[in-house]
This record gives sequence, structure tokens and C-alpha cells, in this order.
Amino acid sequence: MKAYSHADAVGLSYITYASPVGMLTIISGQNAVKAILFGGPPAGLRRRRTELAGKTESELSEYFGGQRRSFSVPLAPEGTIFQKSVWQALTAIPYGETRSYKEIAEAAGSPKACRAVGMANNKNPIPIIIPCHRVIGADGSLVGYGGGLEIKKALLKLEGHEAKW
Repeated sequence: MKAYSHADAVGLSYITYASPVGMLTIISGQNAVKAILFGGPPAGLRRRRTELAGKTESELSEYFGGQRRSFSVPLAPEGTIFQKSVWQALTAIPYGETRSYKEIAEAAGSPKACRAVGMANNKNPIPIIIPCHRVIGADGSLVGYGGGLEIKKALLKLEGHEAKW
């Protein structure tokens, strides 16, 4: 879990949300969601319910309740240009569908960067909303997920994805 220095934490706050896949911490700035963490809050941030955090919680509740297929809250993930291109490609994967690492590499404009796509997925600061859980192995197998493979399975099952795992 990341600890935030005073300089990093300026303007950031968090709320926790008890989701069906466990505790989530929603970290937001004044204008955008910065991160969703599996588990409790990191050190250095203050707990504060903002309108944006509440809207994010509501959209996540609707998603887990099967009533939402896409999210409308503004996002501001921090990462490299390549990571951001991968995360943008992830947001184009339709609800209930999956893509391989190779397909995401191609969509991000770097067709040979499958391993780098895996690393970018691993660094995704806003899981669920930026749906890295929808990326699977070329053979259809489940591979790595920051929240653990059981959560990945649960999210894919929630979305009605039928798979052989």
C-alpha cells in the first residue's frame, strides 16, 4: 500500500467502500478519481466524503448490483505515457468481454509490447473502473491481478463472462 507524503497528499482525500469483493479505498482529488485500492487507506491521507467520492461509490454500487456497465466519473491516473495508453485501451473493452495482452498491446500502438502491457496492468491505479480484470492470457487463462485471481474471477463472473477457469 502506498504511503502519501504531505506534498503528494495535498488536495487528496479518501473514503472506504465495503464492496462484494472486499474493502475498497477510493482516493480522489478535487476534480477526478486518482486511485481505487483493494483494502484500507494508505498513510498520509485524510478521510473525507466529497461529492466526487460519493458519486464514485454510487457508480461502483450500481456496477456490483448489475445496473451499470460503464462509469462516468472523471479519472486522473498517474503514470507514464505508455501506461496511460494501455489504460485508455482497457477502457475500450466492453463490459462482459475480455482481451488478450497482445490485443491490448496492439490497441495501445505497441504490438510487440505484451510484457509491458502486463506491467502497465499491474500498475493500474484505478482497477474496476479501468477494467484491467478484462485482460486474460492468449489461451483464455486467468493471469495476474492486483486484487488477486479470486477477485478477477468474481468481477468477470459478475459481468457474465463465461470462461473455462
